[in-house]
Amino acid sequence: MLNLKNLIAGVLVLGLVGCAATDRPNYSSPYTTPRVGTIIQLKQELSVRNGVRIYLQDGYQLTWSELEKQEPYCQFYVMRSRAELRQPLTIEPDTFVVESVFRRKDSVAIEGIQVASDGGESEVDHDSSQRTMSTYMELSSDKQPNVTRLICSRWADPLLRNHVSVDQIISSLGEIAQFRAPG
Repeated sequence: MLNLKNLIAGVLVLGLVGCAATDRPNYSSPYTTPRVGTIIQLKQELSVRNGVRIYLQDGYQLTWSELEKQEPYCQFYVMRSRAELRQPLTIEPDTFVVESVFRRKDSVAIEGIQVASDGGESEVDHDSSQRTMSTYMELSSDKQPNVTRLICSRWADPLLRNHVSVDQIISSLGEIAQFRAPG
């Protein structure tokens, strides 16, 4: 029987093998992370009525409420003044360069969850909170310097702690934006 120690050791070995593959110019391994110098070519205009974020999942632009948050999604973050927040937001087709990359995991508050039991449904507290596993890419563009980040995330079980892979980022962007490795 496979015990937890062996499972963790196996995952670590796979992670190390995946890390060794990051020197290749393509992003075929689920363990790779975006690298500084990566080019993100936005192929179409994106716009929303207001705010600072534009969300993409499975190649579609969606609102926050439309996202399937346990599946990978990305968001372009635009630096705007408080006065601009209620104005329409548009990002024009452009080329963005990834200047830095970092990852974060944040707890996600979950209210009671409906569960089935022999006595019918009841609301219970969910003690093991979800995590938002996010990869932040700081962006630069001469034409649109206010487009500062591409953040790709998903809610995940705290035990899994899986960040979004580059392949999942590419899938989230779909045909809207092309993700190219540096050099």
